Parts: sequence; structure tokens; C-alpha cells
Amino acid sequence: MKQFNWKNGLFLMGLLCISAGASAQTNSVNNTDLKQNAQPLTNSLSYIEQLQPVSFEYDKNQAAKLKLPSGQQYGFIAEDVQKVLPAIVKSQKKMVPAGKNAFKTTEIKNVETESLIALLVASVKEQQAEIEKLKADLQSLKSMTAK
Repeated sequence: MKQFNWKNGLFLMGLLCISAGASAQTNSVNNTDLKQNAQPLTNSLSYIEQLQPVSFEYDKNQAAKLKLPSGQQYGFIAEDVQKVLPAIVKSQKKMVPAGKNAFKTTEIKNVETESLIALLVASVKEQQAEIEKLKADLQSLKSMTAK
């Protein structure tokens, strides 16, 4: 009777895993197919103007319990953003210690700052259009006074 060889057994298991993984298929989904009801952003500058960026530090006691970063941070107060752009403020529940063998649930609001990128790009485009209009108006005035 032949003894089992662990090296050969592991090699065979590896081949099985490789061949099983090789049969997987990947599908590519076009972004325009995935995202529905896509509309250009308009009047985005008015939203951006209402936001108040802040620098802050988390309360040391709360930060330790909630595992938040220490030191100076940059961002927004979620409750203020929620008044302007409620769709980009999300709530997250965290369990925090509340004594020996006791926990309580705390709700934290977070601003999805990545969602602000589209608004910022749209705002820059709005401002650029206004700048181009003002340049054209200025050029028109210059040509009228030159006559």
C-alpha cells in the first residue's frame, strides 16, 4: 500500500483550486447602463455657497470610544450639510462601551464628501461660463468706447 504524500496532495488541491477559479467569467457593465435617470447638475454653485467648510478635532473621549482619528480634521458639520444636501448625509450606528459588559448604540452622521466632487466640477463650469460672459461683455464695452 502506497503512503499518502502531503506534498502531492497539496499540489493536487492547488490544481483543483486553479482550475475551478479559471472557469469564472467577468462581465463588464457600461456605466450608462448601470446609472438611470442621469441628469446634468444645474445651479450647483448655489448649493456649494451654502456649505461651510470647517477644521475641527473630535472630542478625545468620544473619539477613543468611536475609533475616530485624532488631531486636526477638515470637513463639514453633517447637520449643516443635511439642511442643504440631505442626500449626501448618511447615518451610521456604532456600538460603544457604556460600562462593564455594557454597550450602547450611538448614531453618527457622515457627509459623503466624494459626492461633492460632481457638485464642485459643475460649480467650476458655472463660474467659468460666467467669466466667459463677463469677458465678452467687457470686450464689447471696450470696442464701443474705442469708436
